[in-house]
Amino acid sequence: MDNIEDIAQLLIGKYGWMLVVAFITLLFKDFVHKLLKGISVFMGNDINNDDIIYISGRQARVVRVTPTKTIFYMSDRGTKMMVANDRLETLAIEKELPRNGKSLAKGPGVNLKKEVYDGHTVKKTNE
Repeated sequence: MDNIEDIAQLLIGKYGWMLVVAFITLLFKDFVHKLLKGISVFMGNDINNDDIIYISGRQARVVRVTPTKTIFYMSDRGTKMMVANDRLETLAIEKELPRNGKSLAKGPGVNLKKEVYDGHTVKKTNE
């Protein structure tokens, strides 16, 4: 047992273990940072499955959002693009806002030009 300790001490020096511990600590810090960024995208509501977005002007559909990566279908080339969630903040991502009174929630939006919407009376607009 002493022989292995002597060999290890020769290889990394008397205080080399501190360098190894510091390196492992930095790797762990980076891992935790990426994991927290990924979970914030996964749990957030900014990007959801089946959203149509624009990445640097290219139309894409969100296929899947996981805690570590987001997968996009790039419609112009018919390809799949995978991006680590901690790298999403470096992309220029655009998402269209709802139009004509439609909400982002599932289901039809309210169109004020109609007289009846889902059984409720809606006032007609003068256009």
